[in-house]
Amino acid sequence: MLIVLLLLCIIIAPHPGIGADYPSFGIIGDTKIGVTEAVYKRFLKKIEQEGVDLIFITGDVIDRPGAVKEWGRFLELTGTARTFHIAPGNHDINSAKSLKVYERIIRKPPYYAFAFNDIQFIILCTEIPGETSKVTGKQLDWLKNTLEEPFAQRIVFLHKPLFPTSFGRRYDLDRYPADRDILHDLFVKHNVKIVFAGHEHLYNRSEKGGITYVITGGGGARLLTFDEEHGGFFHYIVAKRDKEGYIFSVYDINNTLRDTFYLKQ
Repeated sequence: MLIVLLLLCIIIAPHPGIGADYPSFGIIGDTKIGVTEAVYKRFLKKIEQEGVDLIFITGDVIDRPGAVKEWGRFLELTGTARTFHIAPGNHDINSAKSLKVYERIIRKPPYYAFAFNDIQFIILCTEIPGETSKVTGKQLDWLKNTLEEPFAQRIVFLHKPLFPTSFGRRYDLDRYPADRDILHDLFVKHNVKIVFAGHEHLYNRSEKGGITYVITGGGGARLLTFDEEHGGFFHYIVAKRDKEGYIFSVYDINNTLRDTFYLKQ
């Protein structure tokens, strides 16, 4: 009888995220814990003030791949009351060994997906050993199947941008343009609305094929440029839900609003 009840619970349990509220969340990239903590601490303070406890990080959380102490400090700073999702960067994973450390400490795979109501959130990894600067192989097969799931909108997080600025050319996914274009075409076909990346230590927002591409790599690592007109400032993003959809607010470390964009329902 107990087994029957358990099976019934499994059958009638809702899909993870389906039926839940749309949560607010924070986004930051390239925090480089182990070298600096200042920007990440300000980010945590900001989202606490905003009542946000869900975090997305676009990679390079730590400085040295596989550094257990640095991962421990990240977890200590983040605390247990917050939920976080990481799109691993090249300073998080650069070998099979550091990948194992990542999975053991973070307790999540390098790529996965989940949903809140009709929005699917997809975490990708551009640093799979032997497949760096690409989304290919088993991960690409998984992504194609995942994108077949029926969701109205999708938001993607990865570390290396598909379409870099002039500061990142040939160091991002444009290094393999054919593979990059396959990924972009999949995003266009399957209702991906926004793609967040890091890797370039600056802020940039652009549009291609109806998709908003955001580079948010100003979370503490040394900036690629100090020209603020080209995104050379430390920053983080807060996403809040209103009746029309999500509003994304980009703040610098002085909490000055630098940019705003939307995801309409």
